[in-house]
Amino acid sequence: MVDLANALCAGCNEKLIGEVIRVGESDHFHVDCFKCAKCNSPLAAAGFFARGASYYCSEDYHELFGTRCVMCSNFIEGEGFTVQGRSYHTSCFKCSQCGGNFSSGSRVLFEEGRPICESCRNQSVNATRTTCKGCKKEITGRSVVAMEFDWHVECFACHYCKVPLTGEYMVKDGNPYCESDYLNLYGQKCRICDQFIVGRVLQAGGVSYHNACLRCHVCKTAFAEGQEIFTQDGIFWHTECEPYLEGMGGTESGSEYFDDDREGDTAGLESADVADLEERLEDLKVEEN
Repeated sequence: MVDLANALCAGCNEKLIGEVIRVGESDHFHVDCFKCAKCNSPLAAAGFFARGASYYCSEDYHELFGTRCVMCSNFIEGEGFTVQGRSYHTSCFKCSQCGGNFSSGSRVLFEEGRPICESCRNQSVNATRTTCKGCKKEITGRSVVAMEFDWHVECFACHYCKVPLTGEYMVKDGNPYCESDYLNLYGQKCRICDQFIVGRVLQAGGVSYHNACLRCHVCKTAFAEGQEIFTQDGIFWHTECEPYLEGMGGTESGSEYFDDDREGDTAGLESADVADLEERLEDLKVEEN
């Protein structure tokens, strides 16, 4: 049992005085200190999610870590499942062409990553797909449809490690790669957490960051899209936090903008997509010939 007389608040690290809330097995907070790690909204009277040692409001947790249904694009809460690396609400898993439900034991095929019933697939089969893009030989039996071409299952492999690709893959210069090799060869790492960035990349002065990792040096909160920020000596801060940096040394500072829509402005923060255009994340379609 925790001795609250000597315990410290997990939020402010001060002694627990007044109204206290217990979270999990051992964390205790002042009620006013129990806040979302991303938006700082109070959590004491609201639902929350825990990830690692941090706590989040429902909206931010889903935005940062949630899984979206590929059919309706809404976050999956409750009943759902994953097939071929894609997640679905149970109620959304229907033929993407005719909208019919899949009966128990029926065959489910996939076209461009979306489920399709056998009847609809038979109506759209392209009978000319008979030659393997990799070895140029005729395909009999099982084949993989990827990058708008047909391949023998064993021929559709990572361009670097040569291991056959059986799930999601990434494309660079017209060649497929497994995600691990693509990131090691071409990926960008966040300067703060040193993890590869998949999705939106924020860049400042040639340095890349996760959106969630780049935070104000003073108040430790993230920067809103389109918000002006200041930077000096490798640190960033909100305009309104400027007075708290007095005495740190140096008087020159530069302002930048967090604006995804600005083009050709190398001085500001820019965003890019690791899986953009031909460097996109795609899915395999497996069929029988």
